[in-house]
Parts: sequence; C-alpha cells; structure tokens
Amino acid sequence: MYRAPNLLIPGDFPPVVSGIATYFYEIWKFFPASENFILAPRDKEYQAFDQSHSFRIIRRAIPTANSLSAKLVKGLLYAFWALRLQRRWHWRKIHCGQVLSSGFCGWLCYKLFRIPYVIYVYGSETLRLGGNALLRKALRTFLLHAEHIVANSRFTRDEFVAFGIPVNKFSVITPGVDTMRFAPAEKDNVLVDRYQLDGKFVLLTVARLDERKGHDRVIEAVAGLSDNCPHLVYLIVGKGREEPRLRELCRKLNISAKVIFCGYVPDAELPAYYNLADVFILMNRQTTSDARLEGDYEGFGIVFLEAAACRKPVIAGNFGGIADAVADLQTGFIIDSNDVSAIQATILRFTTAPELCSKMGSAGRERTMNGFDWRQISERLRKIL
Repeated sequence: MYRAPNLLIPGDFPPVVSGIATYFYEIWKFFPASENFILAPRDKEYQAFDQSHSFRIIRRAIPTANSLSAKLVKGLLYAFWALRLQRRWHWRKIHCGQVLSSGFCGWLCYKLFRIPYVIYVYGSETLRLGGNALLRKALRTFLLHAEHIVANSRFTRDEFVAFGIPVNKFSVITPGVDTMRFAPAEKDNVLVDRYQLDGKFVLLTVARLDERKGHDRVIEAVAGLSDNCPHLVYLIVGKGREEPRLRELCRKLNISAKVIFCGYVPDAELPAYYNLADVFILMNRQTTSDARLEGDYEGFGIVFLEAAACRKPVIAGNFGGIADAVADLQTGFIIDSNDVSAIQATILRFTTAPELCSKMGSAGRERTMNGFDWRQISERLRKIL
C-alpha cells in the first residue's frame, strides 16, 4: 500500500554549516529516506554531499541569503516547487524549517490541499520580524494554522506563547549531539604545538564572531586576569563580522598574545579543538547594536552539548534557551554575560579547582549520553512525523 511521503523544507541543509543544518541532518538521517523528501537549495558542493548520502534531496535554484527580500523570494519558490511536486507525491505532511519563508509554503499547501504542516522555531523570530505589522500578521497566520510547532527550547516556546500562540501547539525538541564523535580524547599534540598551548589553561569558544556570542566580554575578562592567571589563554574558533573589532580590542587591552583566533575549523576537526580546552565559555546575550539582527539571541546552543560531550565544563551567559543546554551548577555555570567581574570570578574558580573541572565535565558527558544523543532526539520527533 502506498504511503505518501513527508516533505522537509529545512532552509539550511548540508553541505551548509549551521546549527539549523546540523539539526535537520542529524535528526532526518534516522528516518526512512523513501518516506521523507527534502527540498533544499543548490548550495556549493551539494552534488558531492548528495551522492555520498542516502537522503532523497530535491535541489532547486533557491536563494540562500537571509535578507527580508531573499526570505520573501524563498517563500515563493518553496511554494512553487512544493505545489508542483505535490502532483506527483501527494505530501502527507510538510515540515517547515523556517517560520516565514517555508512557513508560507506550508500554509498555502494547507489552504489548497489541507496538507498538515509543522513549523520549527529557534528563538527571536517574533522580536526580529514582529515589529512590522504585515510580517507580524503573516507570522501569526502561519503559526496558528500549523498542526504543530517544534521549539528548540522552553525559552523559545515561551517567546511564541507570549506572541499569542497557544501553548498546546508546541513540543520542545532540543538539538542533540553525536556522543560518539564528540567524546573525551587526549590533546592533539600538533594543535598544542601550533598554538603553543603546552602548560596553558585554555578557555575555548566555538561560535560565529557575532555580537550576541559575547567574545568581547570574555576578552575583557581575560585582560583583567593577566596577573592572577599568567598561563591563561583564550582560543576562539570561528569567523564573522566582529573579528576586526575583537582583534582591535585585544590590541587595546594589550593581550593579543593571550587571545588566539583560529578562524574557520572544518566540522570534522571540531572534536580535537574541544579537547584542547580546560573550560568552554560562551557569553551569549541579546543583539542590540546591529539593526539587522536587533533582538537576536541564542535559542539553545548546540556548542554547549558538544563541549559537554567532550567532558568539558562550561560557562554560559544567562540569556536565551541556555537553561535547556546547560545544567546550572552541575555541568557548568550560567552567569550574567555582561558582568565582567562575574566572568573573571568564574574563570578563577575553575583555574584554582581542577577537581571542579573534572566533576562538572563528567556530569556533562553523562547528561549528553543519557538525554541528548541525536538518536534519542529523533525518536521524540518521530511521534509527529
């Protein structure tokens, strides 16, 4: 008997590297390819990726930019292709990876063919887009007609409940982590030599260099600890628009030798970088200075799970969905991301208590294995396929 397939429109999907791409790749790989199609853009090197995986991916010429105009064009193109492909496949359900662009596609297919749809939300969408009356109405319409809404954290769910969406529409299904790939390991001697880390206490941040990631507050904290922690270094993995400003801040504070910008690191090499660290730190906060991203925040933070899976204790900022990613006082500390003195005190606490690093790191590893492995996450989503 024929079983109609689902259609997933993730927005980001490998070979693109992003939190959303990782989320859908890791979850969908556990579902039968014959029952789940994926509609995605023709990103760079997509052919090599598609040939090496069993996903049933339909690639089309769809913009990948994130401007408002690009989102509108994407919405129209997703709708066009979903409707055209509907004639052949008769979708059972449409999974919309973005509330605005693919959310429009889901809503339109529901109106025309009564195809149920699911929308995935990650945090700050109503803050960044809800200021415009037309967009606000569109968001409400797409969300209220969705059969189900998947939020990446309780914090994100509560944002949308405050926006007027009934709480019974939501499931909180957090991201997860590959606990086999991200696992404790000895420090890579090649990397230790490259960055001159022998005998150092290493802080690590893995994140885009954006304002809301809080690299500047960590740099300021490190500058204030130069006398108390002469062996402290701060390793930054990632690229982004903030890099020139952060490098200039290091120069002004005279700590360029203590802050190491590693740049882009391929996903396959990330576990080795996590295992260089003594403590993982990310002082996530809400974006305020960039008008394009005002209100943006960390809806969850997969990097906290990746660090914990590598048995690293974490220091996290107290804004966004971090309470679902970090068990405060157990796997790390959640603190005020703008309080430099609090950041300094927390770093000092770890540098003077190696047993605390070990205890919290072990608790983090156990927590990821017992509740955040991707296979466990996919089973939670399977219930609403």
